[in-house]
Amino acid sequence: MDPGAERFFDEWLGPQEQDPSLQCGDLLVRDRLANWTYQFAVTVDDHLQRITDVIRGVDLLSSTGRQLRLARLLGRTNPPRFWHHALVMKSPDQKLSKSDGDTGIGDLRAAGWTAEQVLAKARALSGTIPT
Repeated sequence: MDPGAERFFDEWLGPQEQDPSLQCGDLLVRDRLANWTYQFAVTVDDHLQRITDVIRGVDLLSSTGRQLRLARLLGRTNPPRFWHHALVMKSPDQKLSKSDGDTGIGDLRAAGWTAEQVLAKARALSGTIPT
């Protein structure tokens, strides 16, 4: 991956700049088991599906520059807009995670959160849902 900045505007976080060559060097498109990597798969999927808006957790912000660079190398001329939101946490120091067996908001409800608590947390984190 050639050095150079990828600049983009995050609709919630404002101007961003990342240099994928400094973050990770060359990107793998297949892993050691010949599976497509996350970076490659989402970039190709977004391009082929003509995705115009990507809303995802702030934990994936650092992937954005890599995906923009890869998309351009694959021929995408109009990148999507990005929104990176705060994460809903199942505890103060642990996010909901598929790798931990979590599936989503249902896990918070199973842990005893009321619907009102889930919605209040979402409102507080997004700043976009009226109370």
